[in-house]
Amino acid sequence: MRALIARVVRRNVPYEPEVQAFIAGLVRPGWTCADVGAHEGIYTRLLAKLVGETGRVVAFEAHRENARRLRSLLGDEHRGRVTVENLAVTDGAAGRVTLHPGRGRASQEWNVTGFDLEGRPTPAEVEVPAISLDVYFADGPLDFVKLDVEGAEALVLRGMRRLLHDCAPALVVEFHTPEGWEGRSELLDAGYRLLTTTGDAIDAGPGAARVYQVVALSS
Repeated sequence: MRALIARVVRRNVPYEPEVQAFIAGLVRPGWTCADVGAHEGIYTRLLAKLVGETGRVVAFEAHRENARRLRSLLGDEHRGRVTVENLAVTDGAAGRVTLHPGRGRASQEWNVTGFDLEGRPTPAEVEVPAISLDVYFADGPLDFVKLDVEGAEALVLRGMRRLLHDCAPALVVEFHTPEGWEGRSELLDAGYRLLTTTGDAIDAGPGAARVYQVVALSS
């Protein structure tokens, strides 16, 4: 009985409640949002509710089975405003990249870096199409990005350099690795402030310790 109660409690506790609360207080109806590394779409569905009927959400998921499952999980009320793209988001240097499993082949940890989150090399298993956000959103606005790409953060941020300077979307980024953390330079160069989800300023200068969950807002 105790185990059953624990499972019920876990099901009813929001995933990353502080992050979800921040996003809910930021995103507005009519916005265009990107969920990069959407997995099964917890944030995709949240964003779809927030942008309303006049908004748009593009969910990028590199792993084909994850993308298929995400499409099946979207309710009818979300399908009209959500586009699921089975694409890896990168810097756009190559049209196709290899996808690697993460720790224990967890469905949420497939990545393009070739290393799991503990730094161990992992074999390439499948080739997938890739695109940069600068290319994908070349003809349209982008107001908000949630970025969770298992260590490839610097790659994605490099591939949205034009958007950072010209459109200045707000971002919530999970920096999983020291290599990914180096990508913060793209944000700083574009004049962004880096904050925690509770609004505290983050030290992001040279040699600064990595911060896992970061809010990036244009100054």
